[in-house]
Amino acid sequence: MFILAPACCFSYVCGLGAIISGIVYDESDKPVEYASVRLSSEDSKYIKGGVSTEKGVYFIDGLENGKYIISFSCVGYESRSIPFEISNDNNLNLNVNLKTTHTSLDEVVVTGDRFIRTADGLKIYPDKQQKKHSGSGFDLINNLMIPGVSVDVAKGSVRAFGGSVAIYIDGMKSDYREMQQLRPEDVESVQYMEAPTGKYAGDNASINIILKKRTSGGYVSIDALQRLGYLNGDYNLAARYYNKNTQYTLYGGIDYNKINGNRLDKQETILFPLEPIDRNYATAGSRMSNNNQYAQFRIRNKNDRRTLRATFNFLRNATPEDFTSYMLTYSGNTIGNRRVDASQNTVTRNYQYNLGLSGNFKLNHNQMIDASANATASRNHYDYCYTENNEAAISNTLENLYNFQGNINYIKNFNNSNSLTIKLFEFFNVSSADYRGTNSSWQHLWTSETILFAEYARQLWGIASLRLTPGMSAQVYRQHGHDRVSKFGPRAQIVFTLKPARNQFIQLNGFYGNSYPELSYMNGATQQVDMIQQKKGNPDLKQTKLTTAMGVYGIGFKRLNLQAMLLYNGADDLPLPSYFIEKDMLVQTFDGNGIWRQLNGSLSATWTPSNIFNMQAGGGYMYNRYSRVADLSAACWYATLSANIYLKDFAIFLRGSTPQKALSLELETVKTIWQYSISATWSKGPFRAEVGFNNPFLKHPYYDMNILLPVYNSSSRRYSKTDSQSAYLKLSYYFDFGKKTKHDKVNIDKTINSGILKAN
Repeated sequence: MFILAPACCFSYVCGLGAIISGIVYDESDKPVEYASVRLSSEDSKYIKGGVSTEKGVYFIDGLENGKYIISFSCVGYESRSIPFEISNDNNLNLNVNLKTTHTSLDEVVVTGDRFIRTADGLKIYPDKQQKKHSGSGFDLINNLMIPGVSVDVAKGSVRAFGGSVAIYIDGMKSDYREMQQLRPEDVESVQYMEAPTGKYAGDNASINIILKKRTSGGYVSIDALQRLGYLNGDYNLAARYYNKNTQYTLYGGIDYNKINGNRLDKQETILFPLEPIDRNYATAGSRMSNNNQYAQFRIRNKNDRRTLRATFNFLRNATPEDFTSYMLTYSGNTIGNRRVDASQNTVTRNYQYNLGLSGNFKLNHNQMIDASANATASRNHYDYCYTENNEAAISNTLENLYNFQGNINYIKNFNNSNSLTIKLFEFFNVSSADYRGTNSSWQHLWTSETILFAEYARQLWGIASLRLTPGMSAQVYRQHGHDRVSKFGPRAQIVFTLKPARNQFIQLNGFYGNSYPELSYMNGATQQVDMIQQKKGNPDLKQTKLTTAMGVYGIGFKRLNLQAMLLYNGADDLPLPSYFIEKDMLVQTFDGNGIWRQLNGSLSATWTPSNIFNMQAGGGYMYNRYSRVADLSAACWYATLSANIYLKDFAIFLRGSTPQKALSLELETVKTIWQYSISATWSKGPFRAEVGFNNPFLKHPYYDMNILLPVYNSSSRRYSKTDSQSAYLKLSYYFDFGKKTKHDKVNIDKTINSGILKAN
């Protein structure tokens, strides 16, 4: 049936026929977005359907003369059906108003399709149980089980189509802490955009979380997580106050880790011209501790015409100790076997201050402007010490890093649901680093990257859309002591989406673009790793050329949603590690001539047989290959499985994934481990408790890693306490004051950028 459906649809809509179109309004004449539109014959036989746009516009074409019934429905509104007649092939404009129901969204129990397909993705209304048993925004997205979307709640990452998913809250870009502190019961709906357009243009995929509207009151919330198996704690405080159109938000928290007993056993061979040397590392002991503190203050003011937001962040990261001692054995024809005691220790202290300003403005004639600017100042300390008997390699580095990011977007929506978007981005960095120790130097580097592109999105035949996105990028940078370098490159993307039936979609995506090396790759510093190994940056790296081709097919039934994807990724002139021998030293630097190819075929299924039990399964085959700098390849089959069980105030969550074999950017062939977990939550009013177990039956899980290159080979096995058996307990409580309000869980990015070339 599916094979015939596209041909039939194209034949039907491309012929002459009448059109019925209009706008769906609520009682106050505001557009109703993503209302379901169903066209039936006079005897109620379904003909075709659609969904209204964000502006409430609907459009159905290809109608023959005759009598029809058009029906409108949307969560939170009373359904409405209107009979009409087409005669003489005349088009009909029909606007409709839907009445608001008195049922709260929290009281809605989804018994039909969980996902409403829209022009660019899915509209999802989380049910009461999904929100009740979610402790953060990441938990909620995970519990929604969106087809093709994978969530790592612990790391705070959301991925789809082989890349990251951009997260927005009420149409404004979110960060890690804001999502982590988002209170799910404040969520009204979730938009998942598989083919982002307009303000979301340029994203691989996008999720926009829409919160309930509040104008008064406030809340205070606290949460605490403590882990057993290794010492880890995470404690957070959030407060929000609403005053009419303005909201004030304050976040703060600390987290820490203290881990003893990590292990790395490694055998390596360095192929010096006169005589190869073998080294065998056996870990004698290790200990690591780190801690982070953060604070964020945010003000947002919103009315019907514009939204303004200002954010100030402070972040401190510190690793007082990351120490490992080894029993190191050298062997060779000349030196024989020589055993020495070796150790390395890394100490870091990083401070970051950030000010962000953003706003979106609705103009006349369906136009909009989005703009944002972020300025960041970081001070990074990096101390490294490696010892062998009485010899030492030392590095003490202090870096001042300044970063500015700005963008401005212009969006024009046309009455026929087509749109034009123009986006301009600027990324500017200045890194000044003072390296002292075994190899002292002063490094100063500034970089500027500008990206400009335009996107035209056009609706086709009422069942398809086409996005054309031409653009260009430019990078200018200068390393102290070197000439200024300027690089330019084209960018282009084309996305075709077809909905052959109400519950199906097909997407074809092609992309060509470019990227630039990380700051730490491009500096001219030299770091002494150990007595016979150095690490150097490379200021002469090339612009990396990126290519992507993807095909996706999705189909949804009453309780089952399936998605299949075939993905190709390519990168030319990719900076990869390169090893060579220089003056009796093994030197690692970066070679900008690397080639990377990836093929990934996957299938994802979401099954919701009842409101009590939901399940998602996925799997596929992935192939990676590096060439030119190194000739390496790795391939594997993989699978994931997750299940949610809801029992009123209790819920149980099961997660599992198979090992994978992959290539890292360090040219390592890595074999990962089984990952599985079980957790349970209890939620009652403002109280929530969660207990979980990660890898409960894995006492000593090891990652196997291998490097095989012309002058350097290594084989290692790494054991980390964070991958072995562990349990955690998380408690949270919130307090409302004034009128009932929404509660957020913070999402502040805890990473601090650095341009320091690090020895380890």
